[in-house]
Amino acid sequence: MKAKMNKRVIVSILVVILIGVISGGAYAYQAKSEHDKQVKLERDKNYHKLSTNADEAVELAYNSRKNIDIENANKSIEKLIKSDQKDLKEKMGKLDKLLSEINSTKVAIEKAGASKIEADLLSAQKSIDNLKDRYQEKDKVTFQKKLDDIKKAIADEKARAKAEQETKIKAEQEAKVKAEQEIKSLEQASGLNQNNVFDYIKKFLIMRGYNPDDYILNNPIGNGPQAPTETPASDTPSSFDVKYQEKDGTGAGMFRITKTLDSRVQVVKYVGSSFDTDGMDYVSLP
Repeated sequence: MKAKMNKRVIVSILVVILIGVISGGAYAYQAKSEHDKQVKLERDKNYHKLSTNADEAVELAYNSRKNIDIENANKSIEKLIKSDQKDLKEKMGKLDKLLSEINSTKVAIEKAGASKIEADLLSAQKSIDNLKDRYQEKDKVTFQKKLDDIKKAIADEKARAKAEQETKIKAEQEAKVKAEQEIKSLEQASGLNQNNVFDYIKKFLIMRGYNPDDYILNNPIGNGPQAPTETPASDTPSSFDVKYQEKDGTGAGMFRITKTLDSRVQVVKYVGSSFDTDGMDYVSLP
């Protein structure tokens, strides 16, 4: 009877111990589970922050286009797990391509503005036309305006140069016509021209008692107007200089034949470079 009672007591104690063990294990498991849950929540919270930071960094890089912001965006992406990096890396790759096209277009426009040659202008226009992404719309408008301004400046410069050249040619032509008219007027008024200069010299020599055959005459050199510039064109005399050499070698000098203000023809003789006091007279041809 006593043995049976002891057996029941032992069973009861074992049951109590077992219940305690089970209860303790359950409590420990529950505590660990709560801890793990808290750690996961904290980890998820921190990762969400990293993911948010990466998204914001990419957005900032697109907006600012600054190298420092692009570098920070790439670093933020590297902190994410591989599966979450793919889309963001593709966005950064696209940004790099878009910015490269923008920078290439900028360089092409600067080159066209410096060289002003047709090939560079066409190349710059082609670069602008290739900016087709919505992200590049404002850049495209800005670049097109710059190129249009360059083209207009080149066109204006060409038009100005052409006008200046035409004005210069016109002025030269008018001056030439005026000079020819004045020369013609003077020749007609005085009868003095390159074709009859020698006739005036020969008559002068005869008048002064010299033999024209004793002189070797060089070709006449027209000296144009001899009167002051304020003298009206119609009153301006013209003249010719003719160097001579005496055939016997005794002397050399020059004859100056001039239409004077009173429309007479005057012949002056120079011996060497000195004025011959006996060598001046007014001559007329029959």
